[in-house]
Formats: sequence, structure tokens, C-alpha cells
Amino acid sequence: MPDLESSIAFLEETNNPANAYFAFTADNTGEYGIIKANKEGLRLYAAEMLKKSMELEDRQDGEPLFFGHLEWVVSDAGYDLIAGIQPQYQNRPEILASRTVGLAEDREEVDNPGKKEQILRKGCLSSVILWIIVGLILLAALASFPTLHLWVNIH
Repeated sequence: MPDLESSIAFLEETNNPANAYFAFTADNTGEYGIIKANKEGLRLYAAEMLKKSMELEDRQDGEPLFFGHLEWVVSDAGYDLIAGIQPQYQNRPEILASRTVGLAEDREEVDNPGKKEQILRKGCLSSVILWIIVGLILLAALASFPTLHLWVNIH
């Protein structure tokens, strides 16, 4: 930890935030997310990431670790694309294995005909309820405005 703290201190002392530039954006095709940054921005962002890694070690509560306002981070998208970190406490193989299990369970739910039927019934019921509500609103409008003629030819 003292090595991380000294690295963070070095990065912050040797890079002026007034000269730093760091932004998240997409490439020209919109297909890939990319970082646009100068060396000061990259180094200061690295310091922020190291701080979050230390915080992740200290706090084991599973709550997201949010970045504070960083003046040198520019939002090309109009909002912060990366506002924080969702902690993961397992190693990579464990995380990937749990994701695979979760994806398999999702596939089983979709492949299960009973589940599909339940999903379709819920969607159908929602549609019927929506149409009933719209009909009631129209009836209320007609009752409120007795002189309202919906289908009148205007010449």
C-alpha cells in the first residue's frame, strides 16, 4: 500500500490538472468506445484508478465506488460515461464462470416454453389493460365535452 500511495502522490505532483485532458467517446463508426487524452490526463486518471483500487480493498461492502468531480475529465457525450466502479471481489475465472452460469439460466428461461407462454400472457394482459384505460379516458373526454364531434368533415 505504501508503494501505491507514493505512486499516486508522484502522479498527482508531477501532472498539472490545468493541463490535463481526458474524455470518453466513440470512434468514427460509433462501434467502439475510446479514450481521448493527453499524457497528463492519462496519468491523473491512472492515479484515480489506483485510489479506487485502494478504496476497494478497504471497503468490502459491495457498494459502487463513484468518482468525484474531476475538472480535467471532459464529457464528449454530454454526460459521464463512467461515473464509478462496481466492485468485483472474485478473480477473473470466478467472475467469468458466474457470468456464464447467469447467461445459461437466462437462456433456459427463454427456451422454456412455459416461461415463454407466461411472458406472452403478461404482454397480452398489459396491452388489454392499456386499451381499456385509453377507452375510459376517451369516454371521459366525450362526457366532459358533449359538443365534441370526433369525425366531422371540414369543408
